[in-house]
Amino acid sequence: MSTPLLTKSPDSSLSTTVSSASVADEVAPREFPAVKTLPPLSALTYYRRNATRTLPVGGAIVISVFLIAAIVTLLNSVNETITTNYGFVRRLSVLTTQLEKDVPPPVLKKIKAVPHLGRVIPAVPYFITLRTVFGEMPVPLYGVDEDAMPVLTQVSGNHLVAGQWPRPNQPEIVMSRNWANNFGKHVGEWVDFKNDRFPSIPDKQKIVGILDGGEDLAITERSYLELELPEPVVRTSYLMIPPTHKELPALNSEVNDILTNYKQNGFTEKQIRFIKFYTFDRLVQEFSNSIRFLYKFLAMADGLVIGAVALMSGFLANIYFEQRLGEFGLLSAFGFRRERLAKRLVVEIGSLVVIGWMFGLTLTWAVFHLLDIYYMSPQGLTLARLDHLAIFYTLPTPLIVGVASLATVLFRLYRFDPIEIMERR
Repeated sequence: MSTPLLTKSPDSSLSTTVSSASVADEVAPREFPAVKTLPPLSALTYYRRNATRTLPVGGAIVISVFLIAAIVTLLNSVNETITTNYGFVRRLSVLTTQLEKDVPPPVLKKIKAVPHLGRVIPAVPYFITLRTVFGEMPVPLYGVDEDAMPVLTQVSGNHLVAGQWPRPNQPEIVMSRNWANNFGKHVGEWVDFKNDRFPSIPDKQKIVGILDGGEDLAITERSYLELELPEPVVRTSYLMIPPTHKELPALNSEVNDILTNYKQNGFTEKQIRFIKFYTFDRLVQEFSNSIRFLYKFLAMADGLVIGAVALMSGFLANIYFEQRLGEFGLLSAFGFRRERLAKRLVVEIGSLVVIGWMFGLTLTWAVFHLLDIYYMSPQGLTLARLDHLAIFYTLPTPLIVGVASLATVLFRLYRFDPIEIMERR
């Protein structure tokens, strides 16, 4: 128990008894809650206190990266569309002719005897056109015998998920789900394949089955095409299937050797001059060559956009940091060394461009992912993914922004007079 003390008020004669514990409480210093503050030279200090001035620069970087990545992804979608719609040729090879109705029998007999050939399916093709990101694209629709339909479907990795096989001499087709979506049709509906650029069937075709699970493909009955197609355009193609997929390169090499060294195999130039042997790589290459101008145009547009957008972002960032020279001059007048201020600049600019670049890539991925799910796939259109090439092409934006900002501000930082800057403010 504490000992009471007698005190006397200066304004009254009354005495008050106060415990020694109360006196101790008044003498002890009061404790206030700690307030967390960022160091004045932290890279986050300015960003947190001036978000409205920082967001436009960061937003410009994000938009720049998004535009560049989007353009490159759309350009990649051209290649992706070609390889996707011709993907069934990855599983087989196609022997056909131009300006002749059929492959000369001696040449066909020689090719059928190669060791790595498993089965040959005679087919009559004609072309249909799909809607793509770069316009119309022709793809073959093959007419094969009824017993070959399940074989060709299995080789392409598909299976019949709805409907039935086309019947002989009937305007019926089965096609992959993506191609059916491209035409906006379902099982039981009719589709018109008329095209002014390619020979086509005059009548509409009925979709009687849907293929799914593998490469895109369309099949109809062979005898129907032979009756309905104009006679001058009826050509017999031979779908050459190896016993196993691993043997396809060897099969292609053997057939190419026969056609290339035709004299050693007992053939004349007249016999082989119109023969075409299509592998996946050759088919893709030929179609890519046909749209070479489109590639050049898109590449030029991509380069111009990359340069313009990156420079615009760099100029904007340069203006942003130029407006902060007064801040750096004041810190320099307070005794902060220029080396320390330069380090702060490197950290600030580096963090700004890296975060902006990452947000831009994330925005691109999210937009294209949603676009693919809700529009492209339901329409049977092919959209490339955000890949390493698109990411690589976005690098000039953060690099130009960083270099332009650092070069200008550091140059001014090491030459300015802090007192002069303070006086101008």
